[in-house]
Amino acid sequence: MLKLAAKFFVTITALFCLVSAIAFSSIKISTLSFIINDPSRTDSLLYVMSMENQSLKKILPEGYERSFGRDALELFTNINLRNMRSFLISEIPGLNAATPKIIVAGKGTDFTNLPIESPPPSDLDMWGDEEEPGQETPNERPKTEDHVVFIYSTHNTESFLPMLPGVTDPSRAWHKDKNISLVGKRLGEKLKEKGIKTLVNQTDIQGLLKSKGMNYGQSYQVSREIAQEVMNQNSQVQFYFDIHRDSSRRAVTTTEIKGKDYAKTLFVIGEGHPQYEKNSKFATDLHHAIQKKYPGLSRGVFGKPRAGGNDGIYNQDLAENALLIEIGGVDNTLEELNRTADALAEVISEYYWKNSDSLEAQK
Repeated sequence: MLKLAAKFFVTITALFCLVSAIAFSSIKISTLSFIINDPSRTDSLLYVMSMENQSLKKILPEGYERSFGRDALELFTNINLRNMRSFLISEIPGLNAATPKIIVAGKGTDFTNLPIESPPPSDLDMWGDEEEPGQETPNERPKTEDHVVFIYSTHNTESFLPMLPGVTDPSRAWHKDKNISLVGKRLGEKLKEKGIKTLVNQTDIQGLLKSKGMNYGQSYQVSREIAQEVMNQNSQVQFYFDIHRDSSRRAVTTTEIKGKDYAKTLFVIGEGHPQYEKNSKFATDLHHAIQKKYPGLSRGVFGKPRAGGNDGIYNQDLAENALLIEIGGVDNTLEELNRTADALAEVISEYYWKNSDSLEAQK
Protein backbone atom coordinates (compact mmCIF):
# COMPACT_ATOMS: atom_id res chain seq x y z
CA MET A 1 0.00 0.00 0.00
CA LEU A 2 2.87 2.32 0.87
CA LYS A 3 4.62 1.53 -2.44
CA LEU A 4 1.40 2.24 -4.35
CA ALA A 5 1.02 5.61 -2.62
CA ALA A 6 4.63 6.45 -3.36
CA LYS A 7 4.21 5.57 -7.07
CA PHE A 8 1.05 7.67 -7.21
CA PHE A 9 2.84 10.64 -5.62
CA VAL A 10 5.81 10.34 -8.01
CA THR A 11 3.47 10.10 -11.02
CA ILE A 12 1.46 13.16 -9.99
CA THR A 13 4.66 15.11 -9.32
CA ALA A 14 6.09 14.15 -12.71
CA LEU A 15 2.88 15.15 -14.49
CA PHE A 16 2.85 18.45 -12.65
CA CYS A 17 6.44 19.17 -13.66
CA LEU A 18 5.71 18.22 -17.29
CA VAL A 19 2.66 20.45 -17.47
CA SER A 20 4.59 23.31 -15.85
CA ALA A 21 7.44 22.92 -18.32
CA ILE A 22 5.03 22.95 -21.29
CA ALA A 23 3.19 25.99 -19.94
CA PHE A 24 6.44 27.87 -19.33
CA SER A 25 7.68 27.01 -22.82
CA SER A 26 4.41 28.23 -24.28
CA ILE A 27 4.78 31.53 -22.48
CA LYS A 28 8.30 31.96 -23.83
CA ILE A 29 7.25 31.02 -27.36
CA SER A 30 4.22 33.30 -27.14
CA THR A 31 6.34 36.15 -25.85
CA LEU A 32 8.98 35.67 -28.56
CA SER A 33 6.29 35.52 -31.24
CA PHE A 34 4.67 38.59 -29.73
CA ILE A 35 7.87 40.60 -29.95
CA ILE A 36 8.77 39.38 -33.45
CA ASN A 37 5.32 39.97 -34.90
CA ASP A 38 4.81 43.34 -33.27
CA PRO A 39 8.20 45.06 -32.77
CA SER A 40 6.61 48.23 -31.42
CA ARG A 41 5.67 46.28 -28.28
CA THR A 42 9.31 45.76 -27.33
CA ASP A 43 8.77 48.86 -25.19
CA SER A 44 6.97 46.64 -22.68
CA LEU A 45 9.92 44.23 -22.51
CA LEU A 46 12.37 47.11 -22.21
CA TYR A 47 10.43 48.62 -19.33
CA VAL A 48 10.24 45.34 -17.41
CA MET A 49 13.99 44.84 -17.93
CA SER A 50 14.69 48.45 -16.90
CA MET A 51 13.39 47.64 -13.42
CA GLU A 52 16.67 45.80 -12.93
CA ASN A 53 18.95 47.62 -15.38
CA GLN A 54 18.44 51.38 -14.94
CA SER A 55 20.50 52.22 -18.05
CA LEU A 56 17.75 50.78 -20.25
CA LYS A 57 15.42 53.61 -19.22
CA LYS A 58 17.46 55.93 -21.45
CA ILE A 59 16.29 54.13 -24.62
CA LEU A 60 12.61 53.99 -23.72
CA PRO A 61 10.46 56.20 -25.98
CA GLU A 62 10.12 59.80 -24.88
CA GLY A 63 7.02 60.26 -22.74
CA TYR A 64 6.52 56.51 -22.30
CA GLU A 65 3.76 55.86 -19.75
CA ARG A 66 5.17 53.36 -17.29
CA SER A 67 3.12 50.70 -15.57
CA PHE A 68 4.76 47.49 -14.40
CA GLY A 69 1.45 45.65 -14.07
CA ARG A 70 0.22 46.65 -17.53
CA ASP A 71 3.53 45.94 -19.26
CA ALA A 72 3.97 42.59 -17.52
CA LEU A 73 0.44 41.57 -18.52
CA GLU A 74 1.07 42.59 -22.12
CA LEU A 75 4.46 40.85 -22.21
CA PHE A 76 3.26 37.47 -20.94
CA THR A 77 -0.30 37.31 -22.30
CA ASN A 78 -0.21 39.57 -25.41
CA ILE A 79 -3.17 41.46 -23.94
CA ASN A 80 -2.99 45.25 -24.16
CA LEU A 81 -5.56 46.88 -21.89
CA ARG A 82 -5.62 49.94 -24.17
CA ASN A 83 -6.34 47.84 -27.26
CA MET A 84 -9.42 45.64 -27.16
CA ARG A 85 -8.30 44.02 -30.40
CA SER A 86 -5.59 42.18 -28.47
CA PHE A 87 -8.25 40.11 -26.66
CA LEU A 88 -9.34 38.64 -30.00
CA ILE A 89 -6.09 38.22 -31.92
CA SER A 90 -5.22 34.86 -30.39
CA GLU A 91 -8.78 33.57 -30.74
CA ILE A 92 -9.69 34.56 -34.32
CA PRO A 93 -7.49 32.91 -37.00
CA GLY A 94 -5.89 35.35 -39.39
CA LEU A 95 -6.86 38.52 -37.50
CA ASN A 96 -3.29 39.42 -36.57
CA ALA A 97 -2.02 38.78 -40.11
CA ALA A 98 -4.72 40.90 -41.72
CA THR A 99 -4.50 43.88 -39.37
CA PRO A 100 -2.14 46.85 -39.83
CA LYS A 101 0.65 47.05 -37.27
CA ILE A 102 1.96 50.12 -35.51
CA ILE A 103 5.70 49.97 -36.10
CA VAL A 104 6.36 53.36 -34.53
CA ALA A 105 3.56 55.34 -32.87
CA GLY A 106 3.39 59.11 -32.98
CA LYS A 107 1.72 61.12 -30.24
CA GLY A 108 -1.91 60.06 -29.87
CA THR A 109 -1.59 57.18 -32.33
CA ASP A 110 -3.18 53.86 -31.40
CA PHE A 111 -5.42 51.20 -32.94
CA THR A 112 -8.46 53.47 -32.68
CA ASN A 113 -7.12 55.80 -35.38
CA LEU A 114 -5.53 53.53 -37.96
CA PRO A 115 -5.18 54.96 -41.48
CA ILE A 116 -8.38 54.55 -43.48
CA GLU A 117 -8.23 53.67 -47.16
CA SER A 118 -11.51 53.88 -49.01
CA PRO A 119 -12.23 53.86 -52.76
CA PRO A 120 -14.39 56.52 -54.44
CA PRO A 121 -18.13 55.82 -54.74
CA SER A 122 -18.98 53.80 -57.84
CA ASP A 123 -21.36 56.53 -59.08
CA LEU A 124 -18.77 59.33 -58.86
CA ASP A 125 -17.48 60.55 -62.24
CA MET A 126 -14.47 62.79 -61.71
CA TRP A 127 -13.78 63.42 -65.40
CA GLY A 128 -17.18 63.92 -67.05
CA ASP A 129 -16.97 64.66 -70.79
CA GLU A 130 -14.33 67.37 -70.56
CA GLU A 131 -11.39 65.20 -71.60
CA GLU A 132 -10.20 61.68 -71.92
CA PRO A 133 -8.91 60.34 -68.60
CA GLY A 134 -5.35 59.22 -68.28
CA GLN A 135 -3.67 62.28 -69.81
CA GLU A 136 0.00 62.87 -69.07
CA THR A 137 1.83 66.18 -68.91
CA PRO A 138 4.70 66.65 -71.39
CA ASN A 139 8.27 66.04 -70.25
CA GLU A 140 7.14 64.51 -66.98
CA ARG A 141 9.78 61.79 -67.15
CA PRO A 142 13.03 63.53 -68.12
CA LYS A 143 15.86 61.15 -68.97
CA THR A 144 18.46 62.57 -66.65
CA GLU A 145 20.69 60.80 -64.16
CA ASP A 146 21.01 63.52 -61.52
CA HIS A 147 17.64 63.34 -59.83
CA VAL A 148 17.47 62.09 -56.25
CA VAL A 149 13.73 61.97 -55.49
CA PHE A 150 10.76 60.65 -57.44
CA ILE A 151 7.25 61.70 -56.32
CA TYR A 152 3.98 60.29 -57.60
CA SER A 153 0.46 59.55 -56.37
CA THR A 154 -1.11 56.17 -57.04
CA HIS A 155 -4.50 57.44 -55.86
CA ASN A 156 -4.02 60.82 -57.50
CA THR A 157 -7.72 61.83 -57.38
CA GLU A 158 -7.89 61.75 -53.56
CA SER A 159 -9.17 65.21 -52.65
CA PHE A 160 -10.14 67.34 -49.65
CA LEU A 161 -13.53 68.75 -48.65
CA PRO A 162 -12.28 72.38 -48.26
CA MET A 163 -11.25 72.26 -51.96
CA LEU A 164 -14.71 71.10 -53.07
CA PRO A 165 -17.40 73.74 -52.41
CA GLY A 166 -20.76 72.19 -51.66
CA VAL A 167 -19.34 68.72 -50.96
CA THR A 168 -19.76 67.58 -47.36
CA ASP A 169 -19.71 63.79 -47.69
CA PRO A 170 -16.14 62.52 -47.00
CA SER A 171 -16.70 59.54 -49.30
CA ARG A 172 -17.09 61.99 -52.20
CA ALA A 173 -13.82 63.84 -51.59
CA TRP A 174 -12.40 62.99 -55.02
CA HIS A 175 -11.51 65.28 -57.93
CA LYS A 176 -9.55 65.01 -61.18
CA ASP A 177 -7.71 68.34 -60.66
CA LYS A 178 -8.06 69.48 -57.04
CA ASN A 179 -6.38 66.57 -55.32
CA ILE A 180 -3.39 65.13 -53.51
CA SER A 181 -1.14 65.60 -56.55
CA LEU A 182 -1.01 69.33 -55.66
CA VAL A 183 0.70 68.38 -52.41
CA GLY A 184 3.21 66.16 -54.22
CA LYS A 185 3.95 69.02 -56.59
CA ARG A 186 4.52 71.40 -53.67
CA LEU A 187 6.85 68.89 -51.97
CA GLY A 188 8.87 68.56 -55.18
CA GLU A 189 9.19 72.33 -55.58
CA LYS A 190 10.43 72.76 -52.02
CA LEU A 191 12.95 69.93 -52.37
CA LYS A 192 14.32 71.57 -55.52
CA GLU A 193 14.70 74.84 -53.63
CA LYS A 194 16.85 72.96 -51.14
CA GLY A 195 19.13 71.57 -53.82
CA ILE A 196 17.46 68.18 -54.12
CA LYS A 197 16.63 67.55 -57.78
CA THR A 198 13.23 65.93 -57.89
CA LEU A 199 11.00 64.29 -60.48
CA VAL A 200 7.32 64.91 -59.84
CA ASN A 201 5.07 62.66 -61.90
CA GLN A 202 1.72 64.19 -62.85
CA THR A 203 0.25 61.18 -64.63
CA ASP A 204 -3.49 60.75 -64.06
CA ILE A 205 -3.06 57.21 -62.77
CA GLN A 206 -6.71 56.80 -61.83
CA GLY A 207 -7.65 58.04 -65.29
CA LEU A 208 -5.37 55.45 -66.88
CA LEU A 209 -6.96 52.84 -64.66
CA LYS A 210 -10.39 53.85 -65.95
CA SER A 211 -9.34 53.97 -69.60
CA LYS A 212 -7.85 50.48 -69.34
CA GLY A 213 -11.04 49.08 -67.81
CA MET A 214 -9.21 48.17 -64.59
CA ASN A 215 -10.65 48.48 -61.09
CA TYR A 216 -9.51 50.60 -58.15
CA GLY A 217 -7.83 47.63 -56.49
CA GLN A 218 -5.42 47.43 -59.44
CA SER A 219 -4.11 50.97 -58.95
CA TYR A 220 -0.65 49.85 -57.89
CA GLN A 221 -0.22 47.78 -61.05
CA VAL A 222 -0.49 50.97 -63.10
CA SER A 223 1.68 53.11 -60.83
CA ARG A 224 4.27 50.32 -60.71
CA GLU A 225 4.81 50.57 -64.46
CA ILE A 226 5.48 54.30 -64.11
CA ALA A 227 7.87 53.81 -61.18
CA GLN A 228 9.78 51.09 -63.05
CA GLU A 229 10.16 53.27 -66.12
CA VAL A 230 11.57 56.07 -63.98
CA MET A 231 14.01 53.63 -62.39
CA ASN A 232 15.18 52.45 -65.80
CA GLN A 233 15.67 55.99 -67.11
CA ASN A 234 17.06 57.67 -63.98
CA SER A 235 19.64 55.52 -62.25
CA GLN A 236 20.47 58.20 -59.66
CA VAL A 237 17.01 58.33 -58.08
CA GLN A 238 17.25 57.13 -54.48
CA PHE A 239 13.95 58.12 -52.81
CA TYR A 240 10.53 57.04 -54.09
CA PHE A 241 7.56 58.74 -52.42
CA ASP A 242 3.97 57.75 -53.18
CA ILE A 243 1.86 60.59 -51.73
CA HIS A 244 -1.68 59.88 -50.46
CA ARG A 245 -4.26 61.43 -48.16
CA ASP A 246 -5.99 59.54 -45.37
CA SER A 247 -9.77 59.20 -45.13
CA SER A 248 -9.67 59.93 -41.38
CA ARG A 249 -11.26 63.12 -40.06
CA ARG A 250 -9.71 66.36 -38.87
CA ALA A 251 -9.25 65.44 -35.21
CA VAL A 252 -6.91 62.61 -36.25
CA THR A 253 -5.09 64.27 -39.15
CA THR A 254 -4.38 67.78 -37.84
CA THR A 255 -2.00 69.23 -35.27
CA GLU A 256 -1.06 72.71 -34.10
CA ILE A 257 2.58 73.72 -34.05
CA LYS A 258 3.58 77.20 -32.87
CA GLY A 259 0.07 78.51 -33.39
CA LYS A 260 -0.38 77.14 -36.92
CA ASP A 261 -2.33 74.10 -38.09
CA TYR A 262 -0.51 71.36 -40.00
CA ALA A 263 -1.79 68.24 -41.75
CA LYS A 264 -0.20 65.25 -40.05
CA THR A 265 2.00 62.77 -41.90
CA LEU A 266 1.88 59.00 -41.64
CA PHE A 267 4.19 56.40 -43.16
CA VAL A 268 2.72 53.14 -44.45
CA ILE A 269 5.05 50.18 -45.00
CA GLY A 270 3.99 47.13 -46.98
CA GLU A 271 5.18 43.95 -45.25
CA GLY A 272 4.44 41.58 -48.12
CA HIS A 273 7.96 41.61 -49.59
CA PRO A 274 11.58 41.02 -48.45
CA GLN A 275 12.52 44.71 -48.75
CA TYR A 276 10.14 45.90 -46.06
CA GLU A 277 12.65 46.01 -43.19
CA LYS A 278 14.83 48.51 -45.09
CA ASN A 279 11.79 50.60 -46.01
CA SER A 280 10.66 50.45 -42.39
CA LYS A 281 14.03 51.70 -41.12
CA PHE A 282 13.96 54.59 -43.59
CA ALA A 283 10.42 55.52 -42.53
CA THR A 284 11.37 55.27 -38.85
CA ASP A 285 14.39 57.53 -39.37
CA LEU A 286 12.24 60.14 -41.10
CA HIS A 287 9.55 59.86 -38.41
CA HIS A 288 12.05 60.60 -35.64
CA ALA A 289 13.59 63.46 -37.66
CA ILE A 290 10.13 65.00 -38.14
CA GLN A 291 9.24 64.61 -34.47
CA LYS A 292 12.47 66.28 -33.42
CA LYS A 293 11.93 69.29 -35.67
CA TYR A 294 8.11 69.39 -35.69
CA PRO A 295 6.82 67.59 -32.57
CA GLY A 296 3.47 65.94 -33.13
CA LEU A 297 3.52 66.24 -36.94
CA SER A 298 4.05 62.54 -37.64
CA ARG A 299 1.40 60.00 -36.68
CA GLY A 300 4.02 57.26 -36.89
CA VAL A 301 4.89 54.27 -39.05
CA PHE A 302 2.29 51.62 -39.87
CA GLY A 303 2.98 48.18 -41.32
CA LYS A 304 0.41 46.51 -43.55
CA PRO A 305 0.64 42.80 -44.40
CA ARG A 306 -0.47 41.37 -47.71
CA ALA A 307 -3.84 40.17 -46.42
CA GLY A 308 -7.35 41.34 -45.71
CA GLY A 309 -7.54 43.38 -48.93
CA ASN A 310 -4.20 45.14 -48.34
CA ASP A 311 -1.79 45.33 -51.25
CA GLY A 312 1.04 44.66 -48.81
CA ILE A 313 3.72 45.83 -51.27
CA TYR A 314 2.83 49.32 -52.56
CA ASN A 315 5.74 49.15 -55.06
CA GLN A 316 8.17 49.34 -52.12
CA ASP A 317 9.92 46.17 -53.23
CA LEU A 318 11.46 48.22 -56.04
CA ALA A 319 13.85 50.20 -53.82
CA GLU A 320 15.26 50.35 -50.30
CA ASN A 321 14.02 53.90 -49.76
CA ALA A 322 10.48 53.66 -51.12
CA LEU A 323 7.64 54.96 -48.95
CA LEU A 324 3.91 55.56 -49.03
CA ILE A 325 3.28 58.82 -47.20
CA GLU A 326 -0.18 59.86 -46.08
CA ILE A 327 -0.42 63.65 -45.75
CA GLY A 328 -3.52 64.96 -44.03
CA GLY A 329 -7.09 63.75 -44.37
CA VAL A 330 -10.36 64.70 -46.03
CA ASP A 331 -10.85 67.82 -43.84
CA ASN A 332 -7.46 69.49 -44.27
CA THR A 333 -7.04 72.74 -46.16
CA LEU A 334 -4.48 73.37 -48.90
CA GLU A 335 -2.72 75.83 -46.61
CA GLU A 336 -2.30 73.17 -43.92
CA LEU A 337 -1.15 70.63 -46.48
CA ASN A 338 1.40 73.04 -47.95
CA ARG A 339 2.85 73.76 -44.50
CA THR A 340 3.38 70.05 -44.03
CA ALA A 341 4.88 69.62 -47.50
CA ASP A 342 7.35 72.41 -46.68
CA ALA A 343 8.24 70.81 -43.34
CA LEU A 344 8.64 67.40 -44.96
CA ALA A 345 10.91 68.85 -47.66
CA GLU A 346 13.08 70.39 -44.95
CA VAL A 347 13.42 67.11 -43.08
CA ILE A 348 14.02 65.00 -46.22
CA SER A 349 16.69 67.37 -47.56
CA GLU A 350 18.51 67.43 -44.21
CA TYR A 351 18.35 63.64 -44.07
CA TYR A 352 19.77 63.36 -47.58
CA TRP A 353 22.68 65.74 -47.08
CA LYS A 354 23.51 64.11 -43.76
CA ASN A 355 23.51 60.59 -45.22
CA SER A 356 24.54 61.25 -48.83
CA ASP A 357 27.72 59.18 -48.61
CA SER A 358 25.98 56.07 -47.28
CA LEU A 359 23.12 56.55 -49.75
CA GLU A 360 25.57 56.64 -52.63
CA ALA A 361 27.06 53.39 -51.36
CA GLN A 362 23.65 51.70 -51.51
CA LYS A 363 23.39 52.12 -55.28
